[in-house]
Amino acid sequence: MLDDPTALPSSGGEATVLGLDNVAVTLPVAGVGSRVLAAVFDYAAQAVLQIVWVFTAFGSMRMAGDRPGWGAAVYVVGIFVIDWGYFSGSEILFRQQTLGKRIVRLRVVTREGGTPTVGSLLVRNLTRPVDLLAGIPMIALDPLGRRLGDRLAGTLVVHEEKPGGSMLRRVPEGWTSRDIAAVEMLLERSSEMEPERVERMASRLVGVLAARHPEFLSGIDRGGPSVEVLRRAFAAGRSG
Repeated sequence: MLDDPTALPSSGGEATVLGLDNVAVTLPVAGVGSRVLAAVFDYAAQAVLQIVWVFTAFGSMRMAGDRPGWGAAVYVVGIFVIDWGYFSGSEILFRQQTLGKRIVRLRVVTREGGTPTVGSLLVRNLTRPVDLLAGIPMIALDPLGRRLGDRLAGTLVVHEEKPGGSMLRRVPEGWTSRDIAAVEMLLERSSEMEPERVERMASRLVGVLAARHPEFLSGIDRGGPSVEVLRRAFAAGRSG
């Protein structure tokens, strides 16, 4: 039995989680190989920053003269900021990607495939020293490829979708990132999935909309496959 009640078995480097009203959504979860490769690039970039900081800090110590302790404290703080801030700052400022993740085409998302909060991105990097030791076996054994930081922050690392994916032009009032992610992932990956499964999932989502947000489907042509009804509904102009 999986240790995560919302994670379902899958294959091919993907994992299935439950989205809107428990509709199963398949996410392209990154495995150990791609995560390690991204980390190699990131720690190389971080090493360059550390070297630059060493020269900068020792220059400051010489300028401090009779107060070497102050310079040493600045050096230690700088090492911590680079070690933790590089990953957290990059993921916050550059759309949930570090340099390594950008090169390997990985991205940090929520468990439902949405955009993590700033707090989540900060939390997932607090345990990085522990994850340097235990992260690889945890990623390999976890059905969603999570290290300790991901578990605490409720995040996943996934392969970045190809450009040109479906974008929702409007969403029902009150929807959360989890709800939006469920629809986005279905529309983006529908061509890669079995048609019967796509239609079954789309039909459930249309049913949810009809029951909870009937005004959202007002004026939308309900004929044809349910997945096309969804495309028309979410592309019918921006909601005011």
